[in-house]
Amino acid sequence: MRTNLENIEILSPGKNLFYAKEAIKCGADAVYIGASKFSLRYQQGNSIDDIKQLAEYAHKYWVKIYIPVNCLLYTEEDVKEVKEMINAFYEMGVDGLIIQDIGILELDLPPIPIILSTNTGCYTKEDADFFEKCGVSRIVLPRELSYSEIKDITDNTNIKLETFCYGFLCVGYSGNCYLAYVENLLRSKSPDTAHYKASNFGVCPERCMGNWTLKDADGNVIRENDRLFNIKYLNLANEIGRLVDIGVDSFKIAGREKDLKHVKNSTAMFSKIANQVVKEKNIRRSSSGRTILGFEPDFSKNFNKGFTDFFFNGRKCEMYSKYHLVGDLAGTVKDFNGNSFLLENKQFELNKGDKLRYKIGENQVKTIEIVDVKENRYFTNETTDDLNGLELFRYINEEGFKEVENSVNYRVISVNISIEENEKTYLVKAIDEDENTISVNVEKTNSKRSCDEVLKELQVLDEDCEFFGEKIDFAGKELSVDMKVFKDEVFGELRKERAKNRPVDRCQVVKNDYPYYKKELTYLANVTNKYTKAFFERHGVEKIEPALESCENLDGKRVFSSRYCLRYELGYCSKAHKSDVPPMPWKLEQLENGNKFKVEFDCKKCSMYLYIEGDNQ
Repeated sequence: MRTNLENIEILSPGKNLFYAKEAIKCGADAVYIGASKFSLRYQQGNSIDDIKQLAEYAHKYWVKIYIPVNCLLYTEEDVKEVKEMINAFYEMGVDGLIIQDIGILELDLPPIPIILSTNTGCYTKEDADFFEKCGVSRIVLPRELSYSEIKDITDNTNIKLETFCYGFLCVGYSGNCYLAYVENLLRSKSPDTAHYKASNFGVCPERCMGNWTLKDADGNVIRENDRLFNIKYLNLANEIGRLVDIGVDSFKIAGREKDLKHVKNSTAMFSKIANQVVKEKNIRRSSSGRTILGFEPDFSKNFNKGFTDFFFNGRKCEMYSKYHLVGDLAGTVKDFNGNSFLLENKQFELNKGDKLRYKIGENQVKTIEIVDVKENRYFTNETTDDLNGLELFRYINEEGFKEVENSVNYRVISVNISIEENEKTYLVKAIDEDENTISVNVEKTNSKRSCDEVLKELQVLDEDCEFFGEKIDFAGKELSVDMKVFKDEVFGELRKERAKNRPVDRCQVVKNDYPYYKKELTYLANVTNKYTKAFFERHGVEKIEPALESCENLDGKRVFSSRYCLRYELGYCSKAHKSDVPPMPWKLEQLENGNKFKVEFDCKKCSMYLYIEGDNQ
């Protein structure tokens, strides 16, 4: 049973150095940012120099930097490069590595915390207990776990846990989606080429979010040309307190590939929520400083395709289909005349550039854009549809987007200052919000300022602001100081003291022979190199199949696994709906690439699997 948490962190995505700094300014306690290679977001790579700069900036606020090195590794050269990168990250003070390939645990590593990616598929207390005994610092929980499944892990282990709290959802089990590998293997006919263009190497064309046609065993169309695997955004904003109560301490915002407004707004929203939670539970945030925002954070200021808690509170329909209205309800149309309208039951003002959805009967959803606003009348691109009486749902909030995108934000550390006057100097004592304390003598000058003027200069917000003077305790009425010298000497010493006292986690992987709870591993375990194989053999695994992304023949192999279920989504679940089910097996075609799959349902496990159809080959 784990003890009560002392602090929690909001973990934000860093697409690049600039985005990561903005996340910190908006309240991130930690940032994850990809290196130039071996990251599951290969297009969002960053140089060693940029990561070093980020670590130096972040550590001023005691913000942590985690590096995803979470691709599968295939060759000796891959392993050699990763080991060199890890050593470089350790030397620059990076706070942790996020890995998928378990073979990394077999290497001689510096004492840097190891975080297991959600792609390792740690679903159970047995997984968590095993890797805790191997010296792993933290596990990133799969997105599809329920509250009770997470609680079962927290009740039976002490390993730190990280959970996604917001953002894009992969519909499949992380690490077990091989759709990109299939597509490239069929094209190249070579596993050695295809596995470097697969999801587990960070190259994912996101075909799941594209268009699919579903047919039954007789060839009848069940759903044609729809986004059958595209689902709503995860949002656990209302569950942070419950998760803290059971011992989850890190809350991750997805979106290293997303734009700047996503990073700023999402971070600010969850930072605000975290502040409420720590106040209620008398704990702390894991970093320092407070944010001074140039915008009001709100979920409506991100792209909106509907929100879900996924399986956290039980199964529900999740599809973001061409037939489903999602977004923020704006109101009901009245007095529509072909290109303009009024709104009844208006929930908020619309602005030029806003985009909205509507639906007529059982037809697919359509969209309109606001092109002008005059008084209370909204003008749109002309349509032949009669919109009178229809509800409009906003999914693009143009003004909100601009407000966030253009905002200037600051992160400052509060400092209280007391001053004693001597003949030629002032003895200045500074205490920051983390109780770091310094004393320094500052020489007097001929320049005189009132205490209020000095304090005002210690509260100037600019690009370089880091400390914020909350108050000055001084018996005199005026101070004779050069403000640049004053800041440099006082804040310079405080910066050194903070660096000395910054909490730093160090953790050593333990190479033991504690038995793994499985004796056999299938291709779904993603064993791609001799180091991963050696790791599991040392822990008692007797039979290990090569990873699917090392195979050329995929006959009978599962290429996609998911807890998400098309039978449930479309109203054919025998447990929930009791309706007649079209003849099995169902067949799927991915329309962007033409690949075809057989669908199987494991109703006992409430899971769905795809197998490649022979006519693809």
